[in-house]
Amino acid sequence: MTTLHYLVFVGATPSLSTELLKLTKRIQDMVVIAPAMPKGRRGLSSHAIEASLKATFEKLQQSNSNSEPARFSVWSYNPLDQHELELLWGAFGRASWVEFVPENLKDKDSQTRNHIEKRVNEIKSLLHEVSSAVFASRKTSPFTLPLENFESPITAVLKKMWYRGLALAEVKREIQRHTVQHKQRRSEGQVSFEDDRHLLFSPAKDTECHGKVHPTGSTPISFLGGRFQFGVTFCGLPL
Repeated sequence: MTTLHYLVFVGATPSLSTELLKLTKRIQDMVVIAPAMPKGRRGLSSHAIEASLKATFEKLQQSNSNSEPARFSVWSYNPLDQHELELLWGAFGRASWVEFVPENLKDKDSQTRNHIEKRVNEIKSLLHEVSSAVFASRKTSPFTLPLENFESPITAVLKKMWYRGLALAEVKREIQRHTVQHKQRRSEGQVSFEDDRHLLFSPAKDTECHGKVHPTGSTPISFLGGRFQFGVTFCGLPL
């Protein structure tokens, strides 16, 4: 089965944008979205983030495979401060898997591409772990929760970049730890989970949101959030 990987690079120079397009020939089923930004709007500027968000939205809207499994990663050079990180995460964080390229590779286009190419292969195993939590364990996992609506310490963590710097074994442990904690919010014999306000949330049926991909919404953020969660689709990934 073909599994597209949508790779977005935020804040690229024109030369880097061209260089990254080579990944489509070097990695099977790769879709590169790297809008070239003018001087003064590169890096994690609000203009660059908005341009990347718009380009991604338009690419996905044009796709004929929005019901198919896919991967979604967003890349940039390391943020200069917390404000830049929050801007990026607010636009892409909960839908995508976010990766940062070391700052010492800035203005080194071919080395940046090589770094991304190597890292893309490494994160496949990470995304499979996330896919298992989002799809295979969707009835009991906190990773398919509506993060803005379900109030708990777990969702407070998931609203941030919970996987940053973690290796495969550590990602597995984090997923397992949050899943075990989340199961404690379900009363014996019940399918619903209770949040801190004592509101009950029931897992969706397999033919509805959590079990079937459902990209809706007229804004880029809502559209991406209906298609992806932490870099994987709600319909799972093939082995």
